[in-house]
Amino acid sequence: MADKIKAVVLAAGKSTRMKSELSKVLHPILGREIIRYLLDSLRGCGLEPEDIVVVVGDNRAEVEKAIGGSYLFARQQEPLGTAHALLSAAAHVAGHEGGLLVLVGDNPYITAGELGKLIAGHQRSAAACTFISAVFSGDIPPFGRVVRDGRGKVQRIVEERDASAKERLIREVNASIYLFDNPRVFPLLAKIGNDNAKKEYYLTDIIALLRRENLDVEAVVADDRDIAIGINDRRDLQEAQRKFNLRAQQRLLLESGVTILQPETVTIEHDVEIGRDTVIYPGTYLAAGTRIGRNCVIGPFAYLKNVRVADGEKLEFVKKQG
Repeated sequence: MADKIKAVVLAAGKSTRMKSELSKVLHPILGREIIRYLLDSLRGCGLEPEDIVVVVGDNRAEVEKAIGGSYLFARQQEPLGTAHALLSAAAHVAGHEGGLLVLVGDNPYITAGELGKLIAGHQRSAAACTFISAVFSGDIPPFGRVVRDGRGKVQRIVEERDASAKERLIREVNASIYLFDNPRVFPLLAKIGNDNAKKEYYLTDIIALLRRENLDVEAVVADDRDIAIGINDRRDLQEAQRKFNLRAQQRLLLESGVTILQPETVTIEHDVEIGRDTVIYPGTYLAAGTRIGRNCVIGPFAYLKNVRVADGEKLEFVKKQG
């Protein structure tokens, strides 16, 4: 079905809560911009750049410089909400006869696997819309709640600031990743209003519209709750750095036979390869492009970027950049 899908990535948001001049989607996590993690996942599902529309605002130049000009771009003239942002891409997708995948560009946790699960669920149900949700057992993040009826059927999504006290107790939240049957759904976007606390045109309101049209809506619950968490401020960014670093370390431990001492002091960016039986000592930072052979000793206090280290080498108290 991937050849029948187009994707729209909403990436016009500013960095207000990040307290930054840099576009939010361009802040790096372990050396790679947030939006590039998302685009890699879309490519992993078989989509090509010509299938992907990136909605930008005044940040087009810097976004295009970061991700390249092979993607399609649409401009949101004013920040009037997510539904308005999607409508800004109408020239590229309004007439598309297949599925339309809509995602927010500030979410690095989206994986090709989870997108594949969404696509498969959408194919099985033949619903007008299938979206990803996540269920939280502890503290509920301040995201839109998925409201279901007594039979468990999705009825609507209500944003937290517009939710009642009872609705805020709902533990299933919207991950803001939707797959629409485009011919049935896109014409309805113009009916979305802005009668809410922020006076914005919320894409989440499409769910209630679809149900009023007696069209089916399904939710696929994510295996990993992180998929519902975007990057809104520096705390979110820091937490993402920690989680992605831990994943990189776990991969090296389990798949490559690497030993990492005091892992909380070691950072490993994306695109780093380390050979079997190498030991990484505390205070080490391995940046993108680094290739380390077998039986090496790296650190303590080593910084390597885009460096090749031959089998058996020992590097400590060193900074090297290729």
